[in-house]
Amino acid sequence: MHASTFQPLVSQGSEDRYTPTLDKNANSGSQQYAVGLLMLRRLYQIFAVLLGSQTPRHIGLGCGALLVGKLSAEVVFYYAGRLPSEFYKVLGDKDLKAFFPLLLRCMAVVAAAGTAHAALDYGAAALGVMMRSALTTHTHKRYIRARAFYETVTGGTVDNPDQRITQDMERLSSTMATILPELLVAPFLIAYYTVRCWSMAGPLGPLAIYAYFVAGALSTRAVMPPIIRGVYHQEREEGNFRFQEIRITEFAESIAFFAGEDRERTAADAALGRVIGVQHALLRKQFWLGLITQVFSYLGATVSYAIIAVPIFLGKYDAKTGSELSSIISMNAFVSMYLIYRFSVVIEQAKRLSDIAGYTARVVQLWEEVDRIEDMEYHHHQQEEEEDSDEDDMRIVAENVTVSTPSGDQVLVSALTVDVVAGRSLIITGPNGVGKTSVLRTLCGLWRPAAGSVRVPRHELFFLPQAAYIVSGSLREQLSYPGQRRGKSSGSLARVCGDADLARLLSAVGLAQLVGRITSATGASAADHLAYDRPYPVRFWLKVLSPGEQQKISAARALFWRPRFAILDECTSALDSATEANIYQALVDAGITLVSVSHRQSLLKYHHMRLDLLPQGQYSLAPVYFDACDVVSST
Repeated sequence: MHASTFQPLVSQGSEDRYTPTLDKNANSGSQQYAVGLLMLRRLYQIFAVLLGSQTPRHIGLGCGALLVGKLSAEVVFYYAGRLPSEFYKVLGDKDLKAFFPLLLRCMAVVAAAGTAHAALDYGAAALGVMMRSALTTHTHKRYIRARAFYETVTGGTVDNPDQRITQDMERLSSTMATILPELLVAPFLIAYYTVRCWSMAGPLGPLAIYAYFVAGALSTRAVMPPIIRGVYHQEREEGNFRFQEIRITEFAESIAFFAGEDRERTAADAALGRVIGVQHALLRKQFWLGLITQVFSYLGATVSYAIIAVPIFLGKYDAKTGSELSSIISMNAFVSMYLIYRFSVVIEQAKRLSDIAGYTARVVQLWEEVDRIEDMEYHHHQQEEEEDSDEDDMRIVAENVTVSTPSGDQVLVSALTVDVVAGRSLIITGPNGVGKTSVLRTLCGLWRPAAGSVRVPRHELFFLPQAAYIVSGSLREQLSYPGQRRGKSSGSLARVCGDADLARLLSAVGLAQLVGRITSATGASAADHLAYDRPYPVRFWLKVLSPGEQQKISAARALFWRPRFAILDECTSALDSATEANIYQALVDAGITLVSVSHRQSLLKYHHMRLDLLPQGQYSLAPVYFDACDVVSST
């Protein structure tokens, strides 16, 4: 059974609630996780990113340097492996004169081998960090962009995108960096030690080791697919568990007010239980793989002695002295054991390879989902390309639009036609649960309509949600968020938020005393020019600003950017009527056309049209009539 992954919609506290969505890939069959062509295609996509032209060359250089370093280290390890056979001969011959030089050489070789091991571990770890940086940066470029991340989170077919980016990519990178040097040098070392083994034990030696490897490879291959699926499912449940813990942190105050600790503890324990369940199942599957790899690893010593026993009993080394024969046996054991070891290393990578297959599936599935969304977005824009050349013709137009829930099982509004011209504000009203926020998202282009068309001047929209979005950074960055906005022809529009702008904005929304409160809370001087520019974490802002003040910050951003249209989703619900009126008046005086959702009749006078949503998908659209004394200025 696959657990549901609960994913939040964008507007917290609106009429749209958290809804569970299943990870559709979780039930798409075992071929999603098998070691086969699909995995190879996905690995190809991973390495295309790591070694592509858009990735810094130091990753390719790092792989090359790691390969050269591994080969060089193997030379040191080879000489270290020969030392026991030399000691056998020196001690067997009781050659004191040769003993001390050999002892000094042994110490030097051991020191070199230890240094090589440490250097290789460091190089592999550094390469893993570089891989993670490249994969995550590439994903950010594709994922955190217009519409892609929003649709992936709210309606995509993949679970826990945040976990795939933060945790799965890190584990994929570190695991690949660990096994990559072993797999790269394996062909060279296997070829070399095959020749050495052949020269000492004849053709029977390498053939026996090769048969030993094939048996081990087939055995591990048989038990790997269930482990790959187990890794995938474990990562999914880990993401669900982390999401449950994040909810407790994020909504701690609400839980405390409701005394919902027992309910949240039960939910958290249930999520933990699912994680523990899949972990136990994975451990049981990994036991058989571990058993096979360990048996084949320890059996290697027996195979090496059986190999050298054949030429010894056939009389090939009858002319050798006891010390010479001991040296030959030791050297052959080293060569055979190291050849077996190299094959064993390849077999032992099976578990890590199964982990890589699971991580790769989760990472590439996220890329595939983003590609799917981008393809839909491209075709959508091809069909409804907006015309931005005439600034005097800016408008939001919906023609015969049907708005439905994301799952498509309920129609909220049918055949909606509305034209919001710049300077003619629209207010959306209606009872709770009728779909006001859903219509708002459709009108601003965030949701695609189930039918009909919507034309939106995206670069002239600004959104003010009910739960204001607070970012980390300085007060200047808080008020000028997002720092730059998309302009016409996909360009970027940036504005400088000066000290005079900050003072004006804070005064306009009733936060003139905020700077003094910040400085008193931090011990800084109010006259300090850094009062506007000292960065603070999100937790600081959430502690200093009340919910109503956070809504004021959101309104100040709109006043700073002065877009042609502002989308207001009950963005003043935490404010008193007088403050709310001042903010709406300031927005109207700034020449901003409003598209609002509200239950308050007092806000009607700031709008020109009223869209009243009715049950059964019906609606009414009519002008707003108000007394002359209530007329507000607009541009």
